[in-house]
Amino acid sequence: MSQQPSSTDFPNRSWRSRDFTRDSTRDTTKQNAYNQRPPRNDKPQRRWSLKTSMPSKPIREITPSYLTMANREPVTLASPQKLLVVLDLNGTLFYRAKNNIRTVTTRPHLDDFLDFLFKNCRVMVWSSAQSVNVNKMLSHGFGDRIPLLDRVWARDMFRLPEHDYVRKVLTVKDLEFIWEGIEEERKKASKEDLAQEKLAMVYDQTNTLLIDDSTAKIQLQPYNGLALREFDETCAKSGTDDELPKVIKYLEKLIYQKNISAYMRLHPFKSQDDASGLEDLLGDLKLSDKGSKTSAANRKPESSKAPIKVESQTKKL
Repeated sequence: MSQQPSSTDFPNRSWRSRDFTRDSTRDTTKQNAYNQRPPRNDKPQRRWSLKTSMPSKPIREITPSYLTMANREPVTLASPQKLLVVLDLNGTLFYRAKNNIRTVTTRPHLDDFLDFLFKNCRVMVWSSAQSVNVNKMLSHGFGDRIPLLDRVWARDMFRLPEHDYVRKVLTVKDLEFIWEGIEEERKKASKEDLAQEKLAMVYDQTNTLLIDDSTAKIQLQPYNGLALREFDETCAKSGTDDELPKVIKYLEKLIYQKNISAYMRLHPFKSQDDASGLEDLLGDLKLSDKGSKTSAANRKPESSKAPIKVESQTKKL
């Protein structure tokens, strides 16, 4: 009687007990060759890696002109100006479960936060997610406020090469893209369109604020970015997150600044989770200064007690 094969005879295959008596005379050459093949993976490959990679194109340096403007003395206005606030979505205002992207959790106090923004600022969205997912999150948390948004930008507005678009790469949010895009809109707009609030202002580092959950994404205009504590699974389950009320209090002061980058350089937003995150980022960045590249850590620190001037007139449109 023929013996049943053991697992050592066929290391790549798990055998169940079966009777081989009837098969003892058949040609097993093809069967053995099949059994020795490496295991086959019939599952479709993920298009998105769970690990974030660096983009193909090098990240540019911070421009000297940006640092010059940010190093000016802060000036407080007598009346508030309407800032352009650029909002991130996932990780900032919402949490999407990785194992079920259809499940969206809204960050606590979002309604109060949005009410403040739409009353006092111009608001747009810029997310690294694809448009279909951006629309789902907006429908979930913004409701009837969606038409109030000046613009909704998604992954296609990062100017990524095609192979980076389909990979999970670091998506740095360069505010120059927004300023250039709005200027193009203004050039093409009619006189009637230019009268609309969303096109009435010229935006730059003095009046644009980016709110995100990543210091890496705000690195090109570090004094125009608020890096919040990431709204992750732990925060979503706790239900006790109070980051957005803190942002409201910070904005109540910021809207009275003539040049918000100058004010934020001296008075950065302190997230509950990591108050030193932006400082660590600046210490690692290479900045251009008089033709040489120096790190922020080697630059002369500005005094945090510098006086803030008060200006009696608001910024002219």
